[in-house]
Amino acid sequence: MSATVSRMSTALRTNFFFLGVLVGGWSTRIPEVKTALKLNDATLGRVLMGSTVGVIISSQIIGGLMRELGAKKVFYLGSLIFPVGYLCLAFAPNAYILFLGAVFFVLGYAFIDNPLTMITQELEKIADRKFLSGFHAFWCMGTLTAAFFGSFLIGHVPYPIHLTGLAILCFSVLVLSGRTLEAKAPSGEKVAKIDFPWFGKNTGIIWAIGFAMLCANSAEFGATDWSALFLRDVLGITGQFYVGAFMAFEIGMITSRLLGDKYIHTYGPEKVIKVCGFVGSVMWLVTMVLGVQMSHGNKVLAYFVILLGYLVAGLGVGPMYPALITIVGHLSGVETSVAFARCLLIALLGFAVVPGLIGHISDLSSLNIAMLLPITLLGVGGFMSRVARSSRVMAA
Repeated sequence: MSATVSRMSTALRTNFFFLGVLVGGWSTRIPEVKTALKLNDATLGRVLMGSTVGVIISSQIIGGLMRELGAKKVFYLGSLIFPVGYLCLAFAPNAYILFLGAVFFVLGYAFIDNPLTMITQELEKIADRKFLSGFHAFWCMGTLTAAFFGSFLIGHVPYPIHLTGLAILCFSVLVLSGRTLEAKAPSGEKVAKIDFPWFGKNTGIIWAIGFAMLCANSAEFGATDWSALFLRDVLGITGQFYVGAFMAFEIGMITSRLLGDKYIHTYGPEKVIKVCGFVGSVMWLVTMVLGVQMSHGNKVLAYFVILLGYLVAGLGVGPMYPALITIVGHLSGVETSVAFARCLLIALLGFAVVPGLIGHISDLSSLNIAMLLPITLLGVGGFMSRVARSSRVMAA
């Protein structure tokens, strides 16, 4: 049993890592894509909302696919779909193809991420210990690695070549390491579809947890998708240095997620979510305001103040999503897999909508104002820690 746990743990860490590489590689080249295609903030925002379509499609079919095919086959399906989206992002000649790329990338990503999370929960039951926060730390390590090495390619290697290389590398690794994953295979028997309405008895807690996940996801992807553009367009930071905020945020995420399982177990998910949400939001806001003001007199100092804010924001965001998944796992009175799928859908709407919404707000006002959206949502996520008090949450 211990050999099985060790083998699956390694495979899951590897897969989460390379999912992070995909996100980090794309996020750090967004400024170049925006410039190459001559997009304004609003158009870029609409392009990023292509993710919404990917989320909607995946939410409608992934439950049935997981039920009929099993987690492992859905994982392989996602591994085949995401390269199509990634190559569209790499070679898009206009905003329409870029939008299509976002659709397929997020669709494939959801088909990989959802099975990995479900398999991790099975592993936690087998090993009788927590893994999820630590595995998400490897996702952050992947984004940080992609951002770090990708920063040296900016200005030297065209982004289509860079993104194509990442697509080939990640596809190869995911397919090979996926063979080690063990998941419950479908038995061949017809499994009845569980009828769990969006509204009605016992659905309020699902909406509340899903909204809290949405806030955490929105803060995370609002930071990662717009961090490089914030440094470039607001502070005037150029070249590989505008990747600094993204890297600081991911360092914070890695640190807090590596420690997350321990703190969630010791202090409980409610306290972890509350402290991380409130402290991360306030510090992110304060450093952003100070950094922008200081940039007029001392750009170097302002740069490091902004990096500090993104670091603390990453520390705050890191354990919130895994802690909320822990709460879902302790719900009573609902089917865990159905509850998780419903919460994940609501959470992915934040990933799909908020980064694009930031672009629209920026075009109407400024990027400074637009970044108040993910900062505020991080604080709201801390307030939503009270979902852990629900009478339908059983003791861990």
